[in-house]
Amino acid sequence: MKPTPIPRQRWELAALVGVLLLAAGLRLGAPGITEFKRDEANMAQKALDLVHGREFPLLGLSSSINVPNPPVSVYLFALPFAASDNPVVAVLFVGLLNVIAVALTWVLARRYYGPVAALVAGLLYAASPWAAIYSRKIWAQDLLPPFVVATVFTGLLGYGENKRWARRVHWPLLAITVQIHYGAFPLVPLSLLMLALWGRRDSRDQWRDLAVGLALAALTALPALAGAYRDNWLSPDTFRDRVETNPDHNRVISTTALDAAWLTVAGTDIHSLAGPDAYRDYLDSVPDAYPLFRLVPLGTVLAAGWLLWRTARDRSLRQRPHLVLMVWLVLPVIIFTWEWAEAVPHYMIPLMPAAYILCGAGIAAVAQAKRSTIRKTAPILGIGVIGIAALQVVLFVRLLDFVDTHPTRNGFGTPLHTLLDVREAILDREPDDVLVLSDQELAPFDEIPAVWGALLEPVPQVRFVDRTRSAVIPAGAAWELVYGSPHMPALVECYSDPADTVTFERRPGESPLVLNPILPDQCAVDVTDIEPVHFANGATLTGYVIGTSVKGVL
Repeated sequence: MKPTPIPRQRWELAALVGVLLLAAGLRLGAPGITEFKRDEANMAQKALDLVHGREFPLLGLSSSINVPNPPVSVYLFALPFAASDNPVVAVLFVGLLNVIAVALTWVLARRYYGPVAALVAGLLYAASPWAAIYSRKIWAQDLLPPFVVATVFTGLLGYGENKRWARRVHWPLLAITVQIHYGAFPLVPLSLLMLALWGRRDSRDQWRDLAVGLALAALTALPALAGAYRDNWLSPDTFRDRVETNPDHNRVISTTALDAAWLTVAGTDIHSLAGPDAYRDYLDSVPDAYPLFRLVPLGTVLAAGWLLWRTARDRSLRQRPHLVLMVWLVLPVIIFTWEWAEAVPHYMIPLMPAAYILCGAGIAAVAQAKRSTIRKTAPILGIGVIGIAALQVVLFVRLLDFVDTHPTRNGFGTPLHTLLDVREAILDREPDDVLVLSDQELAPFDEIPAVWGALLEPVPQVRFVDRTRSAVIPAGAAWELVYGSPHMPALVECYSDPADTVTFERRPGESPLVLNPILPDQCAVDVTDIEPVHFANGATLTGYVIGTSVKGVL
Protein backbone atom coordinates (compact mmCIF):
# COMPACT_ATOMS: atom_id res chain seq x y z
CA MET A 1 0.00 0.00 0.00
CA LYS A 2 1.39 3.38 -1.02
CA PRO A 3 0.45 6.80 0.35
CA THR A 4 -1.40 9.04 -2.09
CA PRO A 5 1.17 11.29 -3.86
CA ILE A 6 -0.44 14.73 -3.57
CA PRO A 7 1.73 17.87 -3.75
CA ARG A 8 1.71 19.88 -0.56
CA GLN A 9 -0.33 23.09 -0.64
CA ARG A 10 0.76 26.38 0.89
CA TRP A 11 -2.37 26.63 3.00
CA GLU A 12 -1.80 23.29 4.70
CA LEU A 13 0.57 24.50 7.40
CA ALA A 14 -1.66 27.42 8.32
CA ALA A 15 -4.70 25.14 8.42
CA LEU A 16 -2.90 22.60 10.59
CA VAL A 17 -1.79 25.27 13.05
CA GLY A 18 -5.34 26.63 13.20
CA VAL A 19 -6.83 23.19 13.85
CA LEU A 20 -4.30 22.42 16.60
CA LEU A 21 -4.88 25.80 18.24
CA LEU A 22 -8.61 25.09 18.24
CA ALA A 23 -8.01 21.62 19.70
CA ALA A 24 -5.71 23.07 22.35
CA GLY A 25 -8.16 25.81 23.28
CA LEU A 26 -11.02 23.37 23.87
CA ARG A 27 -8.89 20.80 25.68
CA LEU A 28 -6.46 22.96 27.66
CA GLY A 29 -8.53 26.09 28.22
CA ALA A 30 -10.09 26.68 31.66
CA PRO A 31 -8.64 23.46 33.13
CA GLY A 32 -10.28 24.18 36.47
CA ILE A 33 -13.70 23.55 34.93
CA THR A 34 -13.41 19.81 35.19
CA GLU A 35 -14.77 17.18 37.51
CA PHE A 36 -12.72 15.75 40.34
CA LYS A 37 -14.86 13.04 41.87
CA ARG A 38 -14.17 9.60 43.29
CA ASP A 39 -12.66 7.95 40.20
CA GLU A 40 -10.43 10.92 39.40
CA ALA A 41 -9.33 11.20 43.02
CA ASN A 42 -8.53 7.51 43.35
CA MET A 43 -6.49 7.60 40.13
CA ALA A 44 -4.63 10.67 41.42
CA GLN A 45 -4.00 8.97 44.77
CA LYS A 46 -2.55 5.86 43.12
CA ALA A 47 -0.29 8.00 40.96
CA LEU A 48 0.84 10.01 44.00
CA ASP A 49 1.52 6.80 45.94
CA LEU A 50 3.74 5.68 43.08
CA VAL A 51 5.52 9.03 42.82
CA HIS A 52 6.25 9.15 46.55
CA GLY A 53 7.41 5.54 46.71
CA ARG A 54 4.61 4.29 48.94
CA GLU A 55 3.43 1.65 46.48
CA PHE A 56 4.34 0.29 43.08
CA PRO A 57 0.92 -0.72 41.75
CA LEU A 58 0.60 -3.98 39.86
CA LEU A 59 -3.08 -3.35 39.13
CA GLY A 60 -5.07 -0.20 38.45
CA LEU A 61 -8.53 0.89 39.47
CA SER A 62 -11.40 -1.56 39.39
CA SER A 63 -13.62 -1.55 36.31
CA SER A 64 -17.41 -1.31 36.25
CA ILE A 65 -17.71 -5.12 36.39
CA ASN A 66 -15.26 -5.41 39.30
CA VAL A 67 -12.33 -6.57 37.14
CA PRO A 68 -9.22 -4.51 37.95
CA ASN A 69 -7.62 -2.58 35.14
CA PRO A 70 -3.91 -2.97 34.38
CA PRO A 71 -1.68 -0.35 36.00
CA VAL A 72 -0.49 1.37 32.80
CA SER A 73 -2.83 4.34 33.27
CA VAL A 74 -1.43 4.85 36.78
CA TYR A 75 2.11 4.85 35.40
CA LEU A 76 1.14 7.46 32.80
CA PHE A 77 -0.54 9.72 35.34
CA ALA A 78 2.51 9.44 37.56
CA LEU A 79 4.33 11.61 34.98
CA PRO A 80 2.39 14.83 35.64
CA PHE A 81 2.05 14.11 39.35
CA ALA A 82 5.82 13.77 39.56
CA ALA A 83 5.97 17.40 38.48
CA SER A 84 3.24 18.64 40.81
CA ASP A 85 0.65 17.28 43.22
CA ASN A 86 -1.84 19.83 41.85
CA PRO A 87 -4.41 17.89 39.77
CA VAL A 88 -4.59 20.70 37.21
CA VAL A 89 -1.19 19.61 35.90
CA ALA A 90 -2.58 16.11 35.27
CA VAL A 91 -5.67 17.59 33.58
CA LEU A 92 -3.40 19.59 31.25
CA PHE A 93 -1.38 16.43 30.59
CA VAL A 94 -4.53 14.66 29.41
CA GLY A 95 -5.47 17.63 27.25
CA LEU A 96 -2.03 17.75 25.65
CA LEU A 97 -2.17 14.04 24.79
CA ASN A 98 -5.51 14.62 23.09
CA VAL A 99 -4.14 17.53 21.07
CA ILE A 100 -1.46 15.11 19.88
CA ALA A 101 -4.28 12.72 18.91
CA VAL A 102 -5.77 15.42 16.67
CA ALA A 103 -2.35 15.99 15.09
CA LEU A 104 -1.88 12.27 14.45
CA THR A 105 -5.36 12.06 12.94
CA TRP A 106 -4.45 14.90 10.58
CA VAL A 107 -1.21 13.17 9.56
CA LEU A 108 -2.90 9.81 8.97
CA ALA A 109 -5.68 11.36 6.86
CA ARG A 110 -3.15 13.48 4.96
CA ARG A 111 -0.95 10.51 4.14
CA TYR A 112 -3.67 8.34 2.64
CA TYR A 113 -6.36 10.76 1.48
CA GLY A 114 -4.73 14.12 0.91
CA PRO A 115 -4.91 17.61 2.41
CA VAL A 116 -8.66 18.13 2.05
CA ALA A 117 -9.39 14.95 3.98
CA ALA A 118 -6.82 15.95 6.61
CA LEU A 119 -8.41 19.37 7.09
CA VAL A 120 -11.93 17.95 7.42
CA ALA A 121 -10.86 15.14 9.76
CA GLY A 122 -8.71 17.41 11.89
CA LEU A 123 -11.36 20.13 12.15
CA LEU A 124 -14.18 17.74 13.05
CA TYR A 125 -12.04 16.00 15.65
CA ALA A 126 -10.75 19.25 17.13
CA ALA A 127 -14.26 20.73 17.46
CA SER A 128 -16.06 17.54 18.51
CA PRO A 129 -17.80 18.27 21.84
CA TRP A 130 -17.47 14.74 23.18
CA ALA A 131 -13.84 14.51 22.04
CA ALA A 132 -13.18 17.69 24.03
CA ILE A 133 -15.18 16.46 27.03
CA TYR A 134 -13.19 13.22 27.04
CA SER A 135 -9.95 15.22 27.02
CA ARG A 136 -10.39 17.10 30.27
CA LYS A 137 -10.47 14.59 33.13
CA ILE A 138 -8.14 12.35 35.10
CA TRP A 139 -9.71 9.25 33.59
CA ALA A 140 -7.88 6.28 32.09
CA GLN A 141 -10.13 6.28 29.01
CA ASP A 142 -9.25 9.93 28.36
CA LEU A 143 -5.65 8.85 27.75
CA LEU A 144 -6.66 6.54 24.89
CA PRO A 145 -6.95 8.73 21.73
CA PRO A 146 -3.27 9.31 20.88
CA PHE A 147 -2.42 5.69 21.60
CA VAL A 148 -5.35 4.44 19.52
CA VAL A 149 -4.40 6.52 16.48
CA ALA A 150 -0.72 5.64 16.85
CA THR A 151 -1.56 1.93 17.08
CA VAL A 152 -3.61 1.96 13.87
CA PHE A 153 -1.09 4.19 12.10
CA THR A 154 1.86 1.91 12.90
CA GLY A 155 -0.18 -1.07 11.67
CA LEU A 156 -0.83 0.67 8.36
CA LEU A 157 2.80 1.70 8.04
CA GLY A 158 4.22 -1.63 9.15
CA TYR A 159 2.04 -3.96 7.11
CA GLY A 160 0.45 -1.75 4.47
CA GLU A 161 3.71 0.02 3.62
CA ASN A 162 6.14 -2.69 4.77
CA LYS A 163 8.06 -0.48 7.22
CA ARG A 164 10.00 -2.68 9.58
CA TRP A 165 10.27 -0.27 12.53
CA ALA A 166 6.50 0.22 12.53
CA ARG A 167 5.85 -3.53 12.62
CA ARG A 168 8.03 -3.89 15.70
CA VAL A 169 6.48 -0.90 17.44
CA HIS A 170 2.89 -1.80 16.59
CA TRP A 171 2.40 -4.81 18.88
CA PRO A 172 3.79 -3.35 22.14
CA LEU A 173 1.88 -0.15 21.37
CA LEU A 174 -1.28 -2.23 20.93
CA ALA A 175 -0.64 -3.96 24.27
CA ILE A 176 -0.12 -0.65 26.08
CA THR A 177 -3.27 0.84 24.53
CA VAL A 178 -5.48 -2.07 25.53
CA GLN A 179 -4.02 -1.97 29.05
CA ILE A 180 -4.81 1.73 29.42
CA HIS A 181 -8.51 0.90 29.19
CA TYR A 182 -10.40 -2.18 28.12
CA GLY A 183 -12.46 -0.04 25.75
CA ALA A 184 -9.55 -0.29 23.30
CA PHE A 185 -9.93 -4.08 22.98
CA PRO A 186 -11.48 -3.78 19.46
CA LEU A 187 -8.01 -2.81 18.21
CA VAL A 188 -6.87 -6.41 18.69
CA PRO A 189 -8.98 -7.89 15.85
CA LEU A 190 -8.20 -4.77 13.81
CA SER A 191 -4.47 -5.50 14.11
CA LEU A 192 -5.06 -9.11 13.11
CA LEU A 193 -6.97 -7.85 10.07
CA MET A 194 -4.01 -5.71 8.96
CA LEU A 195 -1.71 -8.68 9.43
CA ALA A 196 -4.05 -10.84 7.32
CA LEU A 197 -4.46 -8.22 4.57
CA TRP A 198 -0.85 -7.30 4.06
CA GLY A 199 1.30 -9.79 5.93
CA ARG A 200 3.57 -11.89 3.71
CA ARG A 201 3.73 -15.50 4.82
CA ASP A 202 6.98 -16.08 2.93
CA SER A 203 8.77 -13.12 4.53
CA ARG A 204 11.22 -14.13 7.24
CA ASP A 205 11.65 -10.49 8.20
CA GLN A 206 7.95 -10.07 8.89
CA TRP A 207 7.82 -13.23 11.03
CA ARG A 208 10.91 -12.11 12.91
CA ASP A 209 9.44 -8.63 13.44
CA LEU A 210 6.17 -10.16 14.63
CA ALA A 211 8.03 -12.29 17.17
CA VAL A 212 9.98 -9.27 18.43
CA GLY A 213 6.82 -7.17 18.63
CA LEU A 214 4.88 -9.82 20.53
CA ALA A 215 7.78 -10.33 22.94
CA LEU A 216 7.87 -6.61 23.67
CA ALA A 217 4.09 -6.61 24.08
CA ALA A 218 4.36 -9.43 26.62
CA LEU A 219 6.92 -7.43 28.59
CA THR A 220 4.50 -4.50 28.90
CA ALA A 221 1.94 -6.87 30.43
CA LEU A 222 4.23 -8.31 33.11
CA PRO A 223 3.13 -5.97 35.95
CA ALA A 224 -0.55 -6.69 35.27
CA LEU A 225 0.08 -10.41 35.08
CA ALA A 226 2.00 -10.30 38.36
CA GLY A 227 -0.83 -8.38 39.98
CA ALA A 228 -3.45 -10.76 38.62
CA TYR A 229 -1.45 -13.73 39.93
CA ARG A 230 -0.99 -12.11 43.32
CA ASP A 231 -4.71 -11.44 43.69
CA ASN A 232 -5.73 -14.79 42.19
CA TRP A 233 -7.46 -13.27 39.15
CA LEU A 234 -5.93 -15.91 36.86
CA SER A 235 -8.18 -18.61 38.30
CA PRO A 236 -11.32 -19.00 36.12
CA ASP A 237 -13.44 -19.91 39.13
CA THR A 238 -12.24 -16.94 41.14
CA PHE A 239 -12.68 -14.65 38.15
CA ARG A 240 -16.26 -15.82 37.64
CA ASP A 241 -17.09 -15.47 41.34
CA ARG A 242 -15.67 -11.96 41.64
CA VAL A 243 -17.06 -10.42 38.48
CA GLU A 244 -20.05 -8.28 39.26
CA THR A 245 -22.71 -7.20 36.83
CA ASN A 246 -25.69 -4.95 37.29
CA PRO A 247 -28.61 -7.25 38.22
CA ASP A 248 -30.97 -4.88 36.39
CA HIS A 249 -28.91 -5.10 33.19
CA ASN A 250 -30.39 -7.36 30.51
CA ARG A 251 -27.90 -9.15 28.27
CA VAL A 252 -29.71 -8.68 24.99
CA ILE A 253 -29.00 -7.59 21.44
CA SER A 254 -29.82 -3.90 21.24
CA THR A 255 -29.03 -0.64 19.47
CA THR A 256 -27.54 0.92 22.63
CA ALA A 257 -23.97 0.74 21.31
CA LEU A 258 -25.02 2.16 17.94
CA ASP A 259 -26.87 5.00 19.64
CA ALA A 260 -23.84 5.72 21.83
CA ALA A 261 -21.52 5.75 18.82
CA TRP A 262 -23.88 7.98 16.85
CA LEU A 263 -24.24 10.64 19.54
CA THR A 264 -20.51 10.51 20.35
CA VAL A 265 -19.47 11.15 16.76
CA ALA A 266 -22.23 13.74 16.28
CA GLY A 267 -21.54 15.66 19.47
CA THR A 268 -25.18 15.60 20.57
CA ASP A 269 -26.62 15.03 24.06
CA ILE A 270 -23.86 17.02 25.75
CA HIS A 271 -26.67 18.65 27.74
CA SER A 272 -26.65 15.50 29.91
CA LEU A 273 -23.73 17.01 31.84
CA ALA A 274 -26.08 19.75 33.06
CA GLY A 275 -28.05 17.11 34.97
CA PRO A 276 -31.74 16.18 34.91
CA ASP A 277 -32.82 19.39 36.68
CA ALA A 278 -30.93 21.97 34.63
CA TYR A 279 -30.42 20.56 31.13
CA ARG A 280 -33.45 22.37 29.73
CA ASP A 281 -32.02 25.69 30.93
CA TYR A 282 -28.80 24.90 29.11
CA LEU A 283 -30.59 23.94 25.89
CA ASP A 284 -32.62 27.15 26.05
CA SER A 285 -29.36 29.13 26.16
CA VAL A 286 -27.87 27.69 22.94
CA PRO A 287 -28.97 27.30 19.31
CA ASP A 288 -30.89 24.13 18.44
CA ALA A 289 -27.97 22.69 16.50
CA TYR A 290 -28.29 18.98 17.26
CA PRO A 291 -30.06 18.21 13.93
CA LEU A 292 -27.07 19.67 12.07
CA PHE A 293 -24.60 17.76 14.26
CA ARG A 294 -26.24 14.49 13.22
CA LEU A 295 -25.07 15.15 9.66
CA VAL A 296 -21.53 14.22 10.76
CA PRO A 297 -22.20 10.51 11.52
CA LEU A 298 -24.58 10.41 8.55
CA GLY A 299 -21.83 11.75 6.32
CA THR A 300 -19.42 9.21 7.81
CA VAL A 301 -21.75 6.33 6.91
CA LEU A 302 -22.29 7.64 3.37
CA ALA A 303 -18.55 8.18 2.87
CA ALA A 304 -17.77 4.68 4.13
CA GLY A 305 -20.32 3.15 1.78
CA TRP A 306 -19.06 5.12 -1.20
CA LEU A 307 -15.41 4.31 -0.54
CA LEU A 308 -16.22 0.64 -0.07
CA TRP A 309 -18.16 0.60 -3.36
CA ARG A 310 -15.35 2.35 -5.23
CA THR A 311 -12.62 0.08 -3.95
CA ALA A 312 -14.67 -3.06 -4.60
CA ARG A 313 -15.43 -1.83 -8.10
CA ASP A 314 -11.75 -1.13 -8.79
CA ARG A 315 -10.73 -4.45 -7.21
CA SER A 316 -8.17 -2.63 -5.10
CA LEU A 317 -9.63 -3.34 -1.69
CA ARG A 318 -6.42 -4.86 -0.36
CA GLN A 319 -4.33 -1.94 -1.57
CA ARG A 320 -6.11 0.85 0.31
CA PRO A 321 -6.76 1.55 4.01
CA HIS A 322 -10.52 1.91 3.48
CA LEU A 323 -11.40 -1.48 4.93
CA VAL A 324 -9.21 -0.95 7.99
CA LEU A 325 -10.88 2.39 8.70
CA MET A 326 -14.35 0.91 8.33
CA VAL A 327 -13.58 -2.00 10.64
CA TRP A 328 -11.97 0.46 13.08
CA LEU A 329 -15.25 2.38 13.03
CA VAL A 330 -17.72 -0.49 13.46
CA LEU A 331 -15.91 -2.92 15.76
CA PRO A 332 -16.72 -1.14 19.06
CA VAL A 333 -20.36 -1.04 18.02
CA ILE A 334 -20.43 -4.69 17.00
CA ILE A 335 -18.70 -5.87 20.16
CA PHE A 336 -21.27 -4.16 22.40
CA THR A 337 -24.35 -4.79 20.27
CA TRP A 338 -24.88 -7.84 22.41
CA GLU A 339 -24.85 -6.17 25.80
CA TRP A 340 -22.62 -8.61 27.68
CA ALA A 341 -21.71 -5.46 29.64
CA GLU A 342 -23.49 -2.16 29.76
CA ALA A 343 -22.62 -0.14 26.64
CA VAL A 344 -21.72 3.39 27.71
CA PRO A 345 -20.69 6.32 25.49
CA HIS A 346 -17.06 6.46 26.62
CA TYR A 347 -16.52 2.97 25.18
CA MET A 348 -16.84 4.70 21.79
CA ILE A 349 -13.83 6.97 22.31
CA PRO A 350 -11.57 4.75 20.13
CA LEU A 351 -13.79 5.01 17.02
CA MET A 352 -14.01 8.81 16.81
CA PRO A 353 -10.79 9.34 14.78
CA ALA A 354 -11.91 6.71 12.26
CA ALA A 355 -15.27 8.43 11.82
CA TYR A 356 -13.73 11.82 11.13
CA ILE A 357 -11.08 10.43 8.78
CA LEU A 358 -13.74 8.61 6.77
CA CYS A 359 -15.84 11.75 6.61
CA GLY A 360 -12.83 13.69 5.39
CA ALA A 361 -11.97 10.98 2.86
CA GLY A 362 -15.51 11.13 1.51
CA ILE A 363 -15.42 14.89 0.99
CA ALA A 364 -11.95 14.60 -0.60
CA ALA A 365 -13.34 11.96 -2.97
CA VAL A 366 -16.18 14.31 -3.92
CA ALA A 367 -13.65 17.09 -4.59
CA GLN A 368 -11.72 14.78 -6.93
CA ALA A 369 -14.76 13.26 -8.65
CA LYS A 370 -14.68 13.09 -12.46
CA ARG A 371 -18.22 14.39 -12.82
CA SER A 372 -18.28 18.16 -12.46
CA THR A 373 -21.78 18.09 -10.95
CA ILE A 374 -20.48 15.99 -8.08
CA ARG A 375 -17.23 17.90 -7.78
CA LYS A 376 -19.05 21.24 -7.47
CA THR A 377 -20.74 20.09 -4.26
CA ALA A 378 -17.40 19.84 -2.45
CA PRO A 379 -17.24 23.56 -1.50
CA ILE A 380 -20.77 23.35 -0.12
CA LEU A 381 -19.81 20.33 1.96
CA GLY A 382 -16.72 22.17 3.16
CA ILE A 383 -18.73 25.19 4.25
CA GLY A 384 -21.13 22.84 6.02
CA VAL A 385 -18.28 21.23 7.95
CA ILE A 386 -16.95 24.63 9.01
CA GLY A 387 -20.43 25.73 10.09
CA ILE A 388 -21.03 22.59 12.12
CA ALA A 389 -17.61 22.86 13.78
CA ALA A 390 -18.31 26.50 14.68
CA LEU A 391 -21.65 25.59 16.26
CA GLN A 392 -20.05 22.73 18.16
CA VAL A 393 -17.50 25.12 19.61
CA VAL A 394 -20.25 27.52 20.67
CA LEU A 395 -22.26 24.79 22.40
CA PHE A 396 -19.20 23.35 24.13
CA VAL A 397 -17.92 26.69 25.41
CA ARG A 398 -21.41 27.57 26.62
CA LEU A 399 -21.59 24.17 28.36
CA LEU A 400 -18.38 24.84 30.28
CA ASP A 401 -19.71 28.20 31.41
CA PHE A 402 -23.08 26.69 32.36
CA VAL A 403 -21.75 23.85 34.51
CA ASP A 404 -19.37 26.30 36.18
CA THR A 405 -22.12 28.70 37.23
CA HIS A 406 -25.24 26.55 37.69
CA PRO A 407 -26.05 23.69 40.07
CA THR A 408 -25.96 20.42 38.14
CA ARG A 409 -27.31 17.79 40.52
CA ASN A 410 -26.61 14.27 39.22
CA GLY A 411 -24.63 15.85 36.40
CA PHE A 412 -21.32 17.72 36.35
CA GLY A 413 -19.63 17.66 39.74
CA THR A 414 -18.25 20.61 41.70
CA PRO A 415 -15.66 22.26 39.40
CA LEU A 416 -12.10 21.49 40.35
CA HIS A 417 -11.09 25.14 40.66
CA THR A 418 -13.56 25.56 43.55
CA LEU A 419 -11.99 22.64 45.38
CA LEU A 420 -8.52 23.99 44.66
CA ASP A 421 -9.40 27.34 46.26
CA VAL A 422 -10.20 25.48 49.47
CA ARG A 423 -7.07 23.35 49.11
CA GLU A 424 -4.88 26.43 48.71
CA ALA A 425 -6.40 28.06 51.80
CA ILE A 426 -5.73 24.94 53.85
CA LEU A 427 -2.16 24.46 52.60
CA ASP A 428 -1.37 28.15 53.21
CA ARG A 429 -2.08 27.55 56.91
CA GLU A 430 0.43 24.66 56.98
CA PRO A 431 -1.70 22.48 59.28
CA ASP A 432 -0.52 19.23 60.82
CA ASP A 433 -4.06 17.90 61.13
CA VAL A 434 -7.22 18.42 59.08
CA LEU A 435 -10.67 17.00 59.80
CA VAL A 436 -13.08 16.70 56.88
CA LEU A 437 -16.68 16.60 58.15
CA SER A 438 -19.41 15.35 55.85
CA ASP A 439 -21.85 12.47 55.75
CA GLN A 440 -19.09 10.16 54.47
CA GLU A 441 -15.96 8.77 56.07
CA LEU A 442 -14.59 5.80 54.12
CA ALA A 443 -11.93 6.38 51.45
CA PRO A 444 -11.52 5.30 48.70
CA PHE A 445 -15.12 4.12 48.44
CA ASP A 446 -16.88 7.33 49.51
CA GLU A 447 -16.44 10.31 47.23
CA ILE A 448 -15.68 13.15 49.65
CA PRO A 449 -12.95 11.26 51.57
CA ALA A 450 -11.42 10.08 48.28
CA VAL A 451 -11.37 13.63 46.89
CA TRP A 452 -9.84 15.30 49.91
CA GLY A 453 -7.45 12.47 50.58
CA ALA A 454 -5.89 13.19 47.19
CA LEU A 455 -6.17 16.99 47.32
CA LEU A 456 -4.66 17.26 50.79
CA GLU A 457 -1.77 14.92 50.01
CA PRO A 458 0.84 17.34 51.52
CA VAL A 459 -0.94 17.52 54.91
CA PRO A 460 0.62 15.14 57.48
CA GLN A 461 -2.74 13.93 58.81
CA VAL A 462 -6.18 14.09 57.19
CA ARG A 463 -9.15 12.40 58.86
CA PHE A 464 -12.71 11.95 57.66
CA VAL A 465 -15.65 12.13 60.03
CA ASP A 466 -19.31 11.37 59.43
CA ARG A 467 -20.65 14.43 61.24
CA THR A 468 -24.15 12.94 61.35
CA ARG A 469 -23.12 10.40 63.98
CA SER A 470 -19.77 11.28 65.54
CA ALA A 471 -17.34 14.06 66.34
CA VAL A 472 -13.58 14.16 66.72
CA ILE A 473 -11.64 16.36 69.13
CA PRO A 474 -8.00 16.25 68.00
CA ALA A 475 -5.16 16.08 70.48
CA GLY A 476 -3.67 19.33 69.15
CA ALA A 477 -4.60 22.32 67.06
CA ALA A 478 -6.23 21.43 63.75
CA TRP A 479 -8.44 22.75 60.98
CA GLU A 480 -11.89 21.47 60.18
CA LEU A 481 -13.42 21.46 56.68
CA VAL A 482 -17.20 21.15 56.90
CA TYR A 483 -19.50 19.96 54.13
CA GLY A 484 -23.15 20.88 54.38
CA SER A 485 -24.69 22.16 57.61
CA PRO A 486 -22.44 23.70 60.29
CA HIS A 487 -20.53 21.91 63.02
CA MET A 488 -22.07 19.87 65.83
CA PRO A 489 -23.15 21.64 69.03
CA ALA A 490 -20.62 19.59 70.99
CA LEU A 491 -17.78 21.33 69.17
CA VAL A 492 -19.00 24.92 69.20
CA GLU A 493 -16.73 25.93 72.05
CA CYS A 494 -13.72 24.32 70.36
CA TYR A 495 -13.53 27.09 67.78
CA SER A 496 -11.46 30.20 68.13
CA ASP A 497 -12.59 33.66 67.05
CA PRO A 498 -15.39 33.37 64.43
CA ALA A 499 -13.40 35.81 62.35
CA ASP A 500 -11.01 32.95 61.62
CA THR A 501 -13.76 30.96 59.90
CA VAL A 502 -13.60 31.01 56.09
CA THR A 503 -16.63 30.22 53.95
CA PHE A 504 -16.21 29.09 50.34
CA GLU A 505 -19.30 29.50 48.21
CA ARG A 506 -20.07 26.91 45.60
CA ARG A 507 -22.54 27.17 42.73
CA PRO A 508 -25.95 28.75 43.49
CA GLY A 509 -28.13 26.42 45.53
CA GLU A 510 -25.21 24.27 46.71
CA SER A 511 -24.12 24.27 50.34
CA PRO A 512 -20.83 26.10 51.00
CA LEU A 513 -17.62 24.63 52.34
CA VAL A 514 -16.62 26.02 55.74
CA LEU A 515 -13.07 26.04 57.12
CA ASN A 516 -12.77 26.36 60.90
CA PRO A 517 -9.76 26.31 63.26
CA ILE A 518 -10.09 23.91 66.21
CA LEU A 519 -8.41 24.60 69.57
CA PRO A 520 -8.98 21.51 71.76
CA ASP A 521 -8.08 23.26 75.02
CA GLN A 522 -11.14 25.47 74.58
CA CYS A 523 -13.52 22.51 74.31
CA ALA A 524 -15.98 22.30 77.21
CA VAL A 525 -16.94 18.71 76.51
CA ASP A 526 -16.96 16.37 79.53
CA VAL A 527 -14.97 13.44 78.16
CA THR A 528 -14.74 10.12 80.02
CA ASP A 529 -11.11 9.03 79.76
CA ILE A 530 -10.28 5.38 79.04
CA GLU A 531 -7.15 3.35 78.44
CA PRO A 532 -6.01 4.20 74.88
CA VAL A 533 -7.35 1.81 72.25
CA HIS A 534 -5.33 1.65 69.03
CA PHE A 535 -7.03 0.91 65.71
CA ALA A 536 -5.49 -0.52 62.54
CA ASN A 537 -6.09 2.74 60.64
CA GLY A 538 -3.83 4.65 63.03
CA ALA A 539 -6.57 6.21 65.17
CA THR A 540 -6.44 5.99 68.97
CA LEU A 541 -9.54 6.13 71.15
CA THR A 542 -8.74 7.94 74.43
CA GLY A 543 -12.20 8.84 75.70
CA TYR A 544 -15.86 9.19 74.90
CA VAL A 545 -19.00 11.13 75.63
CA ILE A 546 -22.57 10.01 74.96
CA GLY A 547 -25.29 12.49 74.20
CA THR A 548 -28.24 13.24 71.97
CA SER A 549 -26.20 14.92 69.26
CA VAL A 550 -22.87 13.14 69.59
CA LYS A 551 -22.39 9.41 69.94
CA GLY A 552 -18.70 9.53 70.61
CA VAL A 553 -15.73 11.84 70.81
CA LEU A 554 -12.25 10.81 69.79
